[in-house]
Amino acid sequence: MSARADRLRLTVLGCSTATPHPAFPASGYLLEWGETRLLLDAGQGVVRRLQGYMDPRDLSALFVGHMHADHYLDIVALRYIFPWGVAAPERMPVYVPPGGRAKIDALATAVSERDGFFDMSYAIAEYDPGQTVAVGPLTVRFVRGRHYVPAWGFVVEAPDGARVAYTGDTGPSEEVVEAVRGVDLLLVEAALKRPSDDDLERGHLTAEEAIALALRARVRSALLVHYAPSRRADLDALCEAAGPWITPGVAGEAVTVDPVAPARPTDPPYAPRAAASAASALDR
Repeated sequence: MSARADRLRLTVLGCSTATPHPAFPASGYLLEWGETRLLLDAGQGVVRRLQGYMDPRDLSALFVGHMHADHYLDIVALRYIFPWGVAAPERMPVYVPPGGRAKIDALATAVSERDGFFDMSYAIAEYDPGQTVAVGPLTVRFVRGRHYVPAWGFVVEAPDGARVAYTGDTGPSEEVVEAVRGVDLLLVEAALKRPSDDDLERGHLTAEEAIALALRARVRSALLVHYAPSRRADLDALCEAAGPWITPGVAGEAVTVDPVAPARPTDPPYAPRAAASAASALDR
């Protein structure tokens, strides 16, 4: 289904972790405004799911937040949809983080393809995280995450002022809180069951920490993403306690983002006990 020309539409293609799952792809989020279509991340299984919605060759651009496999490995599957032996008539813009170009080149070697294999179909550019990128009527700015490797999230803004933010992979971070403050929809990672599951230098969030981050940023609505499907019931309970403004993201879910729709029914903190617990979690 095409997006309405006057509204920003999100489709969750996949929001699982790096561990393969038969029904849930890794990270991949489709944003549409009219004929402009952005893919944020392309983890394992995302392109196959995307094919159920559109011809992937009609993407306006792909943005990769960081160079871990569960966020970009399907760039290989996507490449094989394009002509193999000849240059594409119009190359797809692919934006990768600083240093990502060399990893793309190494990937071509790893899959036993010729030099320049990806360049035949992709116009690959390393983004400058301090600058914004315009794709059609949409603008994209970058959010530095707290991760084990350099990693960025994104804030995408539509002509009507609607803003969708995606944290990408990050540990607790006040920089991320400020960067996503007040957005209409936040996709916030919740990869961990408990903080002790992380490294000493944090790189992911628990669901409690993710809710806390969204509360501090005073976002209008949020989806928990990047979680193991086996944890869904626990996340449902945490979100129910926090309030209707936040739910676990689900592969296949579509959301139309309306910046003039009524905001959440009350100001933070929502569901005081859950909010207080979540806020203390982010302080740890």
